[in-house]
Amino acid sequence: MSVQAAPAPIICPCCQCENPHDAIFCGNAECHKALGEFRYVIEELAAQSTLLERLADKVTAFTGRPHFVTIHVVWFLAWVILNSGAIVAGVVFDAYPYSLLGIILAIEAILITSFVLISQNRQNAYQDQRAELDYEVNVKAYRKLGEIQAALARVTDRLDALETNERDR
Repeated sequence: MSVQAAPAPIICPCCQCENPHDAIFCGNAECHKALGEFRYVIEELAAQSTLLERLADKVTAFTGRPHFVTIHVVWFLAWVILNSGAIVAGVVFDAYPYSLLGIILAIEAILITSFVLISQNRQNAYQDQRAELDYEVNVKAYRKLGEIQAALARVTDRLDALETNERDR
């Protein structure tokens, strides 16, 4: 009887952590690097991203959360209360209809819209690269399947020839 050796663990190239032989990503929560033999799209895009693109992703992630709305509601209420003179009588820096608030919100809307568009463009690039890699995998699998079918056809032909020879004897 032969004793099979256990498969060797995979060592992460970034953090040098040891991972099970069938791991796809590094088990280290801080690293979580892809452990495949080929390129990983998210890691490629992260390495190529500029400071502005990373900032846009962070701003977009924050503006898409309920905290963003809560902060704005509190901010608007504080603005209205401060400018109504309710807290400090007579001290109003932006009287009704709150023109300064409107200008600030317009600038904020322009910036947030720009950040969202930058982030969406990055996500489109990610999807395009994923589609390209999916196509590449599909083509390779199709070709390999063709090779397997051809080999199976050859084996079947040989077995048929052997059967014919056996019957002829």
